[in-house]
Amino acid sequence: MAGSYNLFRRTTPDWVRVLFASGIAIAMLVLNGPPIVRDALAWAFVTPVQRTVHSVRVWVADHIVHSYNIHTLSIQNRDLVAQNESYAMRLQTLANVERDNESLRAQLALKSSTPHPLIAAEALYQVVDPYIRKLVLNMGSQHGVKLGQPVITRDGLLGQITDVQLNSSEVTLITDTKVNVPVMVQRNPAVRGFIGGDKSEGYLELRIFNQESADLQKDDVLVTSGLDGLYPANIPVAKVANIAPAGADGRSELTIVPMVQSMSVRYVSIIQVPNLAEMKARSDAQVEMARENPVPSTLGARTREQFKK
Repeated sequence: MAGSYNLFRRTTPDWVRVLFASGIAIAMLVLNGPPIVRDALAWAFVTPVQRTVHSVRVWVADHIVHSYNIHTLSIQNRDLVAQNESYAMRLQTLANVERDNESLRAQLALKSSTPHPLIAAEALYQVVDPYIRKLVLNMGSQHGVKLGQPVITRDGLLGQITDVQLNSSEVTLITDTKVNVPVMVQRNPAVRGFIGGDKSEGYLELRIFNQESADLQKDDVLVTSGLDGLYPANIPVAKVANIAPAGADGRSELTIVPMVQSMSVRYVSIIQVPNLAEMKARSDAQVEMARENPVPSTLGARTREQFKK
């Protein structure tokens, strides 16, 4: 018949015809069959596709969210690190302020306990020279600073003013070999001598009167004797850190360390000594007499025997 319609061409393979017919049959079952059949077919064909699509969606979403969270956390961490550094700097500044306040309170207490007027000053920097030990202060002649004035801290004697400018001055530390200070043992004021700088960095040299009978022990504190009139009495100067065993000559070497850690000093007080020129000349004369001691920082044999009793 010329008007007939063929669904498939003659050349269409049989497996295509079967597959097409099966698809139509399944579609009719889904549309017209009972619910149990539709559910079974949906579970067999639709559910795997849905699961696959859902897994892909979840994986993509998780990776996008994870990347976003990582980026967000990175920004927050950077902000927190910057904030932490800011807080650390503020804490350091606060610690420095508290330390300065403590030093200033100590200076005020020192001012009230010293019989002479004081000039408060701040150490600006250390003089760079391997042969001298000096600090530069921010007070000068216009503030009343004069040559020879003693300089102290809350811990003890720091040194002596040896150079004065209009707005600054230099203090030569007691660890410098050019400075000599008359001292006595705090525990036994009868033991007297002179303290000066040692050639070894950070140590002092002690010249004792009557070495053979001097009562000196480890950890004894040496304070200013006040006999020269330049340095007021009872200012801590140094401590006996060690008394070595006697050598072949019967003498014991002493290790003397300053009470003030000069390199960490920031605030100091300059003592305004009355009759300064006269007192400085008197002190210099006594120092020249003390230089006659040929063996500094030693004790004689008889003194060493006292420690064995």
